[in-house]
Amino acid sequence: MQVLAEATLQDVKDHLEAVMGSGPGTTFRGSESVVRQLSEPGELRSLIGQIVSDDDALAEIAARSYYHANNFLKLVLIAGEENPWKVRLHMWHPQPDAPGLITEDIHSHRWDFTTALVVGEYLAQEYRVGPGEEYYHFKYLPVGQGRNFSLEAQGREQLSCVFEAVLPAGTVYHIDHKVLHCISRSAGKAAASLVLQQPAVEDFTNVYRASSGGEQTRTEVEVQRPSVDQLRAELRHFLTWIDSSEPPRDTAPYPA
Repeated sequence: MQVLAEATLQDVKDHLEAVMGSGPGTTFRGSESVVRQLSEPGELRSLIGQIVSDDDALAEIAARSYYHANNFLKLVLIAGEENPWKVRLHMWHPQPDAPGLITEDIHSHRWDFTTALVVGEYLAQEYRVGPGEEYYHFKYLPVGQGRNFSLEAQGREQLSCVFEAVLPAGTVYHIDHKVLHCISRSAGKAAASLVLQQPAVEDFTNVYRASSGGEQTRTEVEVQRPSVDQLRAELRHFLTWIDSSEPPRDTAPYPA
């Protein structure tokens, strides 16, 4: 599918508007094809290079992106207007001071999505509610345009792991919004993925944690959004990752 070859940001956005507006019967086939092509190193360098040189695009992306509580930078590179889809870049910086594996909270999503792992590798696990380990269940209300997300305590729940696999760079997969999953990665290595998020079908997600986090029934958590300068530095840093078979083992410019 050559329509995206050396495309401008507007070309990519226009193509995605057409793909994501083609109906549920063709959305997955179309989204998988787009994600595979956009995640090719040459295409990704072109897309990121255009963004880095466009101050208006950087400002728009910075305003809708943030450092996620699951230890990655969530960048919304392109967002649909006719349909509320998004193309996101997730960056997990090396954290050499952390021991072993870093595991995120088990969670569902408000949308279906297709993702390509473009740097590094991680352990992907999927769960279902049923006899197993006990976790604290929370309802996660999204950040939206503000700076806070909310966690509402829902009691305890047992979950059992039903799938796990180490996924290397180049893997492309699709996850339904109802699937409970998490990833674990080596603390000392970088990882990054490109995600095509379909329109939301839920108002909240389910989050499961090993700890209750206190006695409060509702917790508001503030997130940090990158400045334009931080975003430009992050994207340039990402380009060094895809230009190297072994990403640099540092933490800059991820905030403390």
